[in-house]
Amino acid sequence: MGRSAVFDPLVGQLLDGRYRVESRIARGGMATVYEATDLRLDRAVAVKVMPNALADDETFTRRFVREARAAARLAHPNVVAVYDQGEDNGVVFLAMEYVAGRRTLRDLMRDEAPVAPRRALGLFEEVLKAIAAAHESGIVHRDIKPENVLITPRGQVKVADFGLARAISAATATATGGVLMGTVSYLPPELVTDGIADTRSDVYALGVLLFELLTGSKPHAGDSPIEVAYKHVHDDVPAPSTVVRGVPPYLDAFVARATARDRGQRPADAQVLLRQLRRVRHALDSGVSDDEELTADLTPTRSVALAPPLAGRPARDTPTADGADEVFDFAAYDDFGTPPPAEHTLVVSDDLRSDGPVGPRVPAQLPAAGGASRAALFSANRRKRRGRGWLALFLVLLLAAGAAAAGWYYGLTRFQQGLSVIGFGEAQPPAAAESAGPSLPVGASTYSVTLPPGRGLTAS
Repeated sequence: MGRSAVFDPLVGQLLDGRYRVESRIARGGMATVYEATDLRLDRAVAVKVMPNALADDETFTRRFVREARAAARLAHPNVVAVYDQGEDNGVVFLAMEYVAGRRTLRDLMRDEAPVAPRRALGLFEEVLKAIAAAHESGIVHRDIKPENVLITPRGQVKVADFGLARAISAATATATGGVLMGTVSYLPPELVTDGIADTRSDVYALGVLLFELLTGSKPHAGDSPIEVAYKHVHDDVPAPSTVVRGVPPYLDAFVARATARDRGQRPADAQVLLRQLRRVRHALDSGVSDDEELTADLTPTRSVALAPPLAGRPARDTPTADGADEVFDFAAYDDFGTPPPAEHTLVVSDDLRSDGPVGPRVPAQLPAAGGASRAALFSANRRKRRGRGWLALFLVLLLAAGAAAAGWYYGLTRFQQGLSVIGFGEAQPPAAAESAGPSLPVGASTYSVTLPPGRGLTAS
């Protein structure tokens, strides 16, 4: 009753004339979840309400509606169904399937982790089925974490919040200059460096989630969320066997492949990862402790060097953030508490990607120059082009002169040879005979002349 008894002004309200809010279930970094009753269908639903700051943003509202419709089309036993989306007096909300028990994978980890490999892979496969169905439908989750994996009283696994991260990202990037980075412990490196997410980004988060299931700990820790995010960029996820015993090498390789920092080394999507998982489960269920061929197939084929300093700035061992640029209070996140509360989606400003003042990354280009510098650069380029023009003209004239000289020479020689052929050669004085070339010796009365191919004329 502790969570539901918390005072909240929305409790008891009727949303959209249909959903009566009964109690608050949870409050996260980007949304608050309530239990509600759908009066039209007389059933319990979960209502997720967005913060007012987002609800006031038109970009978010449009994206939110579009993503909600996409998520509503995703029907799968392992996916929390989306029933409705609406807005009531500035309250933007989602109506979703209510999962009784309010138990998440985070709760299970607190109670059981580290989880034995066989049970861990069984739970992980159910999560993976949901993400594979989403990828097949063209939906990228973008915020996979234990808090978004619900477990029913019967043990069924259901994944929630499809498309929500994408909608929130559009609003924060527009309204605050920040970019939705997901939950810091599960961030793929490309989201930190480039702000780009695709199906392989979900694969990375899934690999981190599996590591945590197997070991009971997160692969990267730090004194601040930004430090943890940098470790995703610079450090590989450790092999689970280095933390707990009993993890076979091929399972280490499976985690390494999913969490490769070079996303080109990861499986293309959750469908491919699911096929690989079934090979691993088959080996594990067969009692195989080491399968060298399977391990070699799953091990990433290329090592990844440390990422270069971001935005041209020197790397720091422990990056720090200016509190004024933080969209949310980092101290509220569970990476840094004991025992950890629920982990929330994190939104950070662009300083995480640039390692400096807030601002977009600028592609490599020429330094900006003043008016005088630009004029000097233009003048230098014009002089270079003019010099190249004169050189080209000189070469053309030189070639033309050479062609004319060759034509004159060969034309005169053939004219003289033609005179010799028809009988004027013997009457030439010595000087003229010498000018005809060495093939016409002076005073010769018998001679041969070979003409160019095709002429076919020989005199003797």
